[in-house]
Amino acid sequence: MNLMERRAPQSTRSSPRPPAKPAVPPRPAPSDPGTGGAADLKAQPLGKASDEELMRRAQNGDRQAFSIVYERYNAAVLSYLYRMLGNVEDVESIGQEVFLRAFRFAPTYRFPEKLSTWLFTITRNLAINNARRRKRSPVRNVTELNLEGVEVSSDPYQVATRATDNVEKQEEIARVLKALEDLPTDQKEVIVLGVFQDLSYAQMKAITGTKAVTLRSRMFHGLRKLAKMIGAEFDAPVEE
Repeated sequence: MNLMERRAPQSTRSSPRPPAKPAVPPRPAPSDPGTGGAADLKAQPLGKASDEELMRRAQNGDRQAFSIVYERYNAAVLSYLYRMLGNVEDVESIGQEVFLRAFRFAPTYRFPEKLSTWLFTITRNLAINNARRRKRSPVRNVTELNLEGVEVSSDPYQVATRATDNVEKQEEIARVLKALEDLPTDQKEVIVLGVFQDLSYAQMKAITGTKAVTLRSRMFHGLRKLAKMIGAEFDAPVEE
C-alpha cells in the first residue's frame, strides 16, 4: 500500500468543547414609579437631588429629604398665600398646614409629576377654603373666635377683650354676643351648645332631651335671626 494513501489513526479522545457562556442574571424588575419604591432611588447627595426625587425619598420615610423640600418651597408657599389672603396670621398658620398635609399625604404624590404642581394644588385648596370661611357670616365663623367655654352671659366687650388682642375680632365677638342675648331662649341654648361648645346634635339631644330634628330647626332659625341682627349674610348650617 502506498504510504501516501495511509490514513492517520483517529484519536479516541473527543475534541475539547468551547467553554459555556456564563448565564446572564435576569434584570431586576423596575419598581413602580408611582409607588416611590426605594430600590431605584438614585444614590446621590440629598442637596443635589431633584424635588421629585426628594419626595420619593420622603415617601419611603426619609424625613431629611422632606425637610429639604420644606426649605426649598416654604418661602414660595408663604408668598403665594400672602398674595391670595393678605393676612399675615393666616399665611403663617396655613403655610404650616400645607406642609403638614404634604407630609401626611405623601403617598398620594405620583412620580414623575412635578412636585411644585402637587404642592401648590394643596396650597391653593387651603387658601380657597380659608377665603370662603372669611366671607361667611361671623356666626358661621364663631368657632374660630376662641369662644369655647366662655361665659356668654358676661359683658360682651370684656369677653371679647379676654378672647383676643385683635381689635377687629373683638368687635366681631362683641356684636355676636350682644345679638345672642336677644334671641329666644330655646334658640340661644342650641347655638351656645352647638356653636360655642361644639357639641353634636346627638350630644345636645342627650343634654336637653329634645329631638335632633327640633334642635336642627332651632339652630337654623336661630342662626338666621342672629345673622340678620348683625347685618351679615346667612349660611345655613351643614347637616350632620
